Amino acid sequence: MRGWRRIFWCFSVLGLALAFASASHGQGTIRYVDANFSYGPIPGFDYRLLDLDGDGTADFVIDSTMGITTVLQANEENRMLAFPNWDGGALLDPLLEGLPIGARPALPDQFWAGRASISACSTIGCLGPWLGVRAYAGVEFRIDGAIHYGWIHLENWDWVNVGNVLGWAYETRPGVPILAGAVPEPSTWALMIGGGVLMMWFRRKQHERRG
Repeated sequence: MRGWRRIFWCFSVLGLALAFASASHGQGTIRYVDANFSYGPIPGFDYRLLDLDGDGTADFVIDSTMGITTVLQANEENRMLAFPNWDGGALLDPLLEGLPIGARPALPDQFWAGRASISACSTIGCLGPWLGVRAYAGVEFRIDGAIHYGWIHLENWDWVNVGNVLGWAYETRPGVPILAGAVPEPSTWALMIGGGVLMMWFRRKQHERRG
């Protein structure tokens, strides 16, 4: 009887995890990458490649090779959410968590651009919307020709043209918007844990029988 109770308990855990996952819309469709590296006008840090989907081809570049300016540059047809600069250029828009990123920009002054400035510094000081800010950059890029939406988590220092890439995420379903800061839902992890518990129990039982 104890053996049957254990089996029932394990399948119940897995069943609850499956039910919880299926009740949540779009679970498991976001891919998140935890990254932590710096960028800035220093040799070795001034041209940072961002391969969001891990296919070996950079989707974006953080370029500080000019020394005084750091920009996010898109490769090929990829784009980023920006807003106008006073000189007619584009500034990378620092998005708050929860802001939607999709085909239609969420804010009136936003637009999709292929290149946008993060910050700029000279002998008189530094300028830019990211100075002393930790926020999300909204991006649009292509996987096998299909458009995907995602975000890049950045933090820029407040007194120098240097910062860190903290990570990124994207929606694996083509054309589906994503919220800034969104990561895989806990139900996905619950499903994985439930399956792991069941597998460990079966392995232990097999080991006991062999012993």
